[in-house]
Amino acid sequence: MTVTITFPTAADGYWTIQVVNRDRGQIGRRYVCHAHDDAEAQAIAGQLAGSAIGIVGYDYHRIDNPHGRYARTLAMGQWEIIDSPDTWAVLQSARRSA
Repeated sequence: MTVTITFPTAADGYWTIQVVNRDRGQIGRRYVCHAHDDAEAQAIAGQLAGSAIGIVGYDYHRIDNPHGRYARTLAMGQWEIIDSPDTWAVLQSARRSA
């Protein structure tokens, strides 16, 4: 019997995504996603931002998945909308430095 153990790549992880509206005074939709790598996170962000007239793009940042009540348990490729300002603040504070 052969047992194969696979480990996630170093790039596997979570990203926050915020849609950027043309009117910067208005906050765009906010998400967190779980992606294989930066390219997949960017593709998810592009899909979530869409191409509406009032949308100019998105910001996305790699984060460390927080522990406790703010931890995310998303399957690979999944995303979740973040409506809570408290949750968003915790996720933003978990940004990884470049």
